[in-house]
Amino acid sequence: MSDSKLSSHPPSMDEGRNSLDEFIGRAGVHTPEPPAPAGAALTMSAVAPEPYPWKVPGVREDVAKVFNLRLPEPDLLKLKYIAEHTPDSMQQFCQRVLRPAIEAKIQELTGN
Repeated sequence: MSDSKLSSHPPSMDEGRNSLDEFIGRAGVHTPEPPAPAGAALTMSAVAPEPYPWKVPGVREDVAKVFNLRLPEPDLLKLKYIAEHTPDSMQQFCQRVLRPAIEAKIQELTGN
């Protein structure tokens, strides 16, 4: 059995005060980047560009992934209203509107 007793008092902060003050003091100090490996000095033109994430092998058009979207309550109610009063479901409506906007933004960003 241990002779140590539990205390109802929290440990004193004075014990670690010096290390805490030192840590806080170094928070604003800039640390230089480590040097690059010897073979990493290639120019950007010498390195083949990485494929875009949607072009890497294994990405399949037939796989649907879930993406949750937070909407303000009035907008969600409007979306439900659209779904109730048109042949489109909420998903179909959002996809029909969102996919062209995604393609347009990608074209703007990549120039493709």
